[in-house]
Amino acid sequence: MDQNVNQETQRIPQPPQHRRRSRRRKNGGCAGTVVYVIAVLGISVILSLAAIFVANDVFAFVKDNAVKEVTVSENTDLISLAKQLDDEGVINYGTIFKLYVRIKGDNEGVLAGSYSLNPNMDYGQIIDTLVNASSTETMKITVPEGYSIAQIKQLLLDEHVCTEDALNEALNEYPFKHTFLQDELPAEEGWLEGYLFPDTYEIYKGNATVVDTINKMLNNFETKYDAEIQAGAESLGRSMHDIVTIASLVEREAQVDSERATIAGVIYNRLNNASQFPYLQVDASVLYGLGRTGGTLSEEDLKSDTPYNLYTKQGLPPGPICNPGHASLYAASHPEQHNYYYYVAMPDGTHLFANSYEEHEANIAKSNAAQAAAAAANTEGSSEGE
Repeated sequence: MDQNVNQETQRIPQPPQHRRRSRRRKNGGCAGTVVYVIAVLGISVILSLAAIFVANDVFAFVKDNAVKEVTVSENTDLISLAKQLDDEGVINYGTIFKLYVRIKGDNEGVLAGSYSLNPNMDYGQIIDTLVNASSTETMKITVPEGYSIAQIKQLLLDEHVCTEDALNEALNEYPFKHTFLQDELPAEEGWLEGYLFPDTYEIYKGNATVVDTINKMLNNFETKYDAEIQAGAESLGRSMHDIVTIASLVEREAQVDSERATIAGVIYNRLNNASQFPYLQVDASVLYGLGRTGGTLSEEDLKSDTPYNLYTKQGLPPGPICNPGHASLYAASHPEQHNYYYYVAMPDGTHLFANSYEEHEANIAKSNAAQAAAAAANTEGSSEGE
């Protein structure tokens, strides 16, 4: 009987093992889903918090109100300032600030100096303050007669009046509304050459006032181009553009005031006798075309292919080569009446004038001899001083 019982027992079917395994797999799948959901929710919360913090920094929804003085060194742009602003607590995320500036596409230079910034400013306000801030104190600058726009620009930069970006925009892009400039529009690089009147000006520092600074120079030109100069231009049948261009040549060529009208007369004599003298041959204009303001011209320079090479281009240059003062404007509109067609410089800045090429050659020989003697005297003086 025991044997039968054992046999019966052996016949009892056992529960399938795979059912238990299936139950465990189902439980594991539920747990995995829960973990996945929790992870997604956690990441979402973290990203949301990060987005809130970043947005708060960019737009300054809720930030501390505390003025901070930030000192900016020379030749600094907005992106370069990101770390400094972060370190000084004006912003919290320098990398985000850099990205913001790059997206806006206005990585402008910032004028050296101290700025009052506040963490409760949004990024746009911070940038506007850094780029467009102006000082409440005035300063005086003197623009010498005969300075080109390039020289005036460098003068303003050397005096830390504004940044180069702001100055370039004012000089090359701002459409000033002065009547005498209407024929020069549209605004482009160099279009104000000749019309920034040389003088001493009291101005404000800062990018926000750079247009006003240029405007003062233009207003001064309009005043200085007076009735006498206008009358002289009309009697000569010359436009303002012509007078300013000729005056700029006179300004750069004449070293002695008494010779301005004489040099202007030489220029007009050649212009009025173009068949015999097709080229003005003014060295200062050649130098301007080469981007220089002085120095000796080589044979290669005299063959340079620029519109300002008056050894190869006939008539006047395309426009002024500098910004002339009143004396040169007056000389250009009231040239001396004479028969000179040539002149050559002497060491003291005066010129020898001639009405024939033979006489001019003789004057060149005198000039060369005088230049050599002056050079020898300078060399001797330098040796004695050592």
